Amino acid sequence: MWWLNERFREERGSTAVLVGILLVPLIGFLAIAIDVGALYAERAQLQNGADAAALAVANDCAIDGTCDGGTARAQTFANGNANDAAANIASLTYPTANSVRVVTSTREAGTGAPTMQHPFAAVLGNETSTVHAEATAEWGSPESSTVVLPLAISLCDFRPSLDGSLQLIRYDERRPGETCAGPEGSPIPGGFAWIDRIEGECAGIVDLDTASLPSDPGADFPIVCRPILSRLEGATIVVPIFDGATITRGGDASYHYYGFAAFMITGWKFGGGPAVTNLDPAAPTCTGDCRGIQGRFVEWVSPDAAGTTIGGPDLGLSIVRLSR
Repeated sequence: MWWLNERFREERGSTAVLVGILLVPLIGFLAIAIDVGALYAERAQLQNGADAAALAVANDCAIDGTCDGGTARAQTFANGNANDAAANIASLTYPTANSVRVVTSTREAGTGAPTMQHPFAAVLGNETSTVHAEATAEWGSPESSTVVLPLAISLCDFRPSLDGSLQLIRYDERRPGETCAGPEGSPIPGGFAWIDRIEGECAGIVDLDTASLPSDPGADFPIVCRPILSRLEGATIVVPIFDGATITRGGDASYHYYGFAAFMITGWKFGGGPAVTNLDPAAPTCTGDCRGIQGRFVEWVSPDAAGTTIGGPDLGLSIVRLSR
């Protein structure tokens, strides 16, 4: 056994050497697990901050018509989305007349340093790093949209209501004696119309690039919309505005759509459908054979951009959304 003991004595300290050799890759793995994970968490916070900042600035631009104070506004939302309430606005630019691009970057809370420390990766020579994130938001009036209530209103009824007064849009495609004219000077009917619906749904799609769309002049209430109405009282919805119509004696019609507006619904009375009366004694009423929708047109900025493209005329409705 003498030779075996001698062999063990010769190998004393080899474990320490082996541990020393393995320590470097072990620290590397630790750096990957902790420091790289921290980098991903930092970037996620910065991305949330960039998204929120871009939307906030775009919303202000859409409401005010100017983009003053954008950097301060962006900084507030970038800080608010960081766990340590600290982030930098590396840049804020306006690539187009209706878009804003925000770039966020790392800022250490307390020191204000533009880098984050890596306690483990420093052993491998990577002591600090800076993370960036960016987002672009745009705003503007819709050019096409999916509408939750498939109803369109005449430009004749939109024009005198820009003051936000409460009014009643009556169904009356002829309006005896009315001289309302569209943008090109041709006479147009007043009132409202039911647009062609998505099959089985109380919704429709309107695209301003389409020359004309078949519609119902308003005589028949679509029964599929009955459950929707109960949720729309007091709500603001997107409504298409038409500026031209061709109506045959048989009641078929095609409407040309000019733009989109925001309409806050306060009441309605439709033929073959439900009726809700506004309790305000000053509100216009709809009784007897009257069919109409009651409410007011409002200035509105909507973050709901589903099924919407931007590029239509400004009728007081703006869409704000992330584009990158």
